[in-house]
Amino acid sequence: METIVLKKAAATDAQDILNVIRKSFTQYAEAIHKEEGKIAALKETEEDVIRDIHSKHVYICQLDGETVGSVRFEVLDKGVAYLSRFAVDPEIQSLGIGGLILEKVRIECLALGMSAITLYTASKMRSTVSFYLKHGYYIHSITRNKDYIRAFMVNELKPMDELFDYESIVGDR
Repeated sequence: METIVLKKAAATDAQDILNVIRKSFTQYAEAIHKEEGKIAALKETEEDVIRDIHSKHVYICQLDGETVGSVRFEVLDKGVAYLSRFAVDPEIQSLGIGGLILEKVRIECLALGMSAITLYTASKMRSTVSFYLKHGYYIHSITRNKDYIRAFMVNELKPMDELFDYESIVGDR
């Protein structure tokens, strides 16, 4: 029987989150041709994850009791949320788990009164960019501030001015 559970993460989930992050972001590093040591997500420790669980909104997705996905978001100024460390186990990425996780974030952000959800992703990863586009995000701008080209993507939950300066709120994350 396959049971999918999306829930807020607890400190006891930190190691499971790290395991999913490592699987997913190792694939990310390979796809953009970067050494794993240059990808911040792959340098995280269990203490880093626990700190985020206490200071951000962190959710996990479990399939039959096993953690197969995770995501974090933080509430910034002017109703902008920033999504980070979104990861789904590469072995099950085509099952729709990622879409469920993004929908959970959208619902939570709406409940918090957010105006938009923002994120960065490697622009070279066309499948990832396509995934976000399919789920209501658009490419707002491109940056090279992390030693590779990243797409800054936005999902507007409320109508926003096209030239709204998201970058000044999100900063160099």
